Amino acid sequence: MPVLDQFKYEVVNKGNKKTILLKGIINEDTLFTPIAKVGSPYVLNFKDITSINSCGIRSWVNFLKELGETEVFYEECPPVIVRQMNMVPSFVGRAKVLSVYVPYVCDACEKEEMKLVSEQDFKSGNVQETFTCPHCQKGEMELDGSPEQYFAFAK
Repeated sequence: MPVLDQFKYEVVNKGNKKTILLKGIINEDTLFTPIAKVGSPYVLNFKDITSINSCGIRSWVNFLKELGETEVFYEECPPVIVRQMNMVPSFVGRAKVLSVYVPYVCDACEKEEMKLVSEQDFKSGNVQETFTCPHCQKGEMELDGSPEQYFAFAK
């Protein structure tokens, strides 16, 4: 039996644009039809998406196809979404990715941190690979993985 309210969204106005804040889990029970009624352009904020399964990916890809030529923008994509963008090109479709969260791990204290990186920075290769850990002040926070692989969706 499906658990209700695993996925929610909220529409917020930012100036003359509407941003759709997506929250929770994208799976086989997620319905995107109400989002289509918000109107374009679609600025989709993925910051609070915690997981997505293969059925959810298929539903998302079908939703994008239904939007057709409509302008779609992705912002604040966490690693769980970036992985899908890298593995399933149709997950992005015609959307423009405005920003993604990049995971970093400290080599000394093992703390993890996410940094938001803009389209301009990841497309130009201007992504910081290391920086001093703000937690322990001793170690280096390192990008968790290869930048080439993490930003493969941008090629």
